[in-house]
Amino acid sequence: MKKQSSAKGFTILSAANIINKLLGLLYVPVVTLIIGNYGNGIREQGFKFYELAFVITNTGIPIALSKIISEQLASSRYRLSYKTLRVSAMLLISGGLFTSVLTAVLAGPVSNLMHSPESYWTIMALSPALLFTSIACIFRGYFQGRSNMVPTSVSQIIEQVINAVLAILFAWFAYQWGLKFAAGQGLAGEEMMHEALKFAAAGATVGVSAGALASAGYLYWTFARNKAEIIDELRYSSTDGSEMSSSDILKWIIRLGVPITLGSAMIYVTQLIDVINTKSRLIVAGFSEVEATSMYGVLATQYTKVLFIPVVFATALGTAVLPSVSAAAAVNDRVLLNRRIANAFRTIFMIAVPAAAGLTVMSKPIIYLLFPKAPDGWDLLMIGSWTIILITFVSVQTSVLQGIGKTYVPTVHMLIGLGLKLIVNYTLIAVRSINIKGAIIGSAVCYTFAAIMNYRALKKFTGVRLNVRKIFNRPLSVSILMGFFVYLIYHGFMFMMEWLIKSAFVLNAVCAFAAIAAGGLIYYLLMIIAGGITADDIRRLPMGERILAYTAKFPYMDRYLI
Repeated sequence: MKKQSSAKGFTILSAANIINKLLGLLYVPVVTLIIGNYGNGIREQGFKFYELAFVITNTGIPIALSKIISEQLASSRYRLSYKTLRVSAMLLISGGLFTSVLTAVLAGPVSNLMHSPESYWTIMALSPALLFTSIACIFRGYFQGRSNMVPTSVSQIIEQVINAVLAILFAWFAYQWGLKFAAGQGLAGEEMMHEALKFAAAGATVGVSAGALASAGYLYWTFARNKAEIIDELRYSSTDGSEMSSSDILKWIIRLGVPITLGSAMIYVTQLIDVINTKSRLIVAGFSEVEATSMYGVLATQYTKVLFIPVVFATALGTAVLPSVSAAAAVNDRVLLNRRIANAFRTIFMIAVPAAAGLTVMSKPIIYLLFPKAPDGWDLLMIGSWTIILITFVSVQTSVLQGIGKTYVPTVHMLIGLGLKLIVNYTLIAVRSINIKGAIIGSAVCYTFAAIMNYRALKKFTGVRLNVRKIFNRPLSVSILMGFFVYLIYHGFMFMMEWLIKSAFVLNAVCAFAAIAAGGLIYYLLMIIAGGITADDIRRLPMGERILAYTAKFPYMDRYLI
């Protein structure tokens, strides 16, 4: 079966994740037109619990499987790797079924705990997805362990396309049905609308289960298509697979998977903390229950959805780099290990820093473009955009520490950070002038603490020393320049085009796209001039030679591409 480098795997996963996020940005505004900020608040409150349940069930084991398979294949233990796949499949399917049923049973108590009884139907609608995603994760973990990221990427796109289409359709039909149901209950006015939105929010999540089922089906089909090749390689196994029993493999998977699950769950625990205490503290600050739910909807949809687009690069990089880090650690190659760690951090800073600068400058145009009917989250995005750097840094740190076997270390650091976030949230959200922004400040405190402690741990366990000037200062300096030019380009286009384009929405869209495209090109060229991107970096990209040839055609650029 075809194997890819971690750089190519990162590129493939990143491309798939970008497509997924773009699809999300296309359908979420449409859903928002149907259910509004209040409906988004209900939907996201239920969705945050589902995400945590998903991470607990489906994150640690597939990553552990990826790590174990990678190590086994590195030593040609093909029979043992196939045996490991069967054991992990049993574990994931049984775990997914159990979690799916448990989520449905706990929908009522959990929705009450979150001070959101209206999210009950949303949680119920999401519960079947946990079983289907567990089945999909069996094959994703296996393929990623073989450094083949294509099946995972394609399955994610299939899942998101189906989710996007059905989310819009079912949100609309559920809202219409909800209006009739509420009218039959004798409700009218805002009470009728709020009752209908409860069902519409649940309808907007139906696509999650359908998409997960389709994704699992595609991955199974891909595995079945390659099974003959996988079985054939068993003949070349260096062992007969009997060196470990099924129970030993199970213990190994759990031993690796549990700390990875805890580490991965921390991001979603921070969001669940926001769900649990944000609404109640906003009410303490003097906001009504409907206002508090709507404000949370803005935070979870307009702010978080846009903010986490660059974060997918960190997730993709972490997934792609973990097997390569594990392989280097397994053969105790310290030089190779440190080089891969340094390259991972260099790559993520080259992406996260300009993304933060761009979102800071373009926060208002982007939110007005995506949510024209209720553009309430642009100030949150402008304030919180720089947390992208912290979140992506911690995400890659966690993957690297997991790859070298220090799985509990980032988990402990995040738990302490979560304690700090809880204190900050509780204190600041209740201040009316700060309100929902307190959740952003709390997250920044949490990730700052975790980033510092994780970096200290990496230095201790690997001896890695990052060249701060090279991997951070260059992207930062270039990003500040890029942000300045993007600001001028956007407002310059607005000034020149406003007499030609009368629609405010179209005018903003044209100018925003022009500024973002120009900003990306400016950053790319300036990074080459500053020495932050080399010709070798470009060659490692898909179609790298072609990109390099086009780049060299820009005036004076050939002298920097040596």
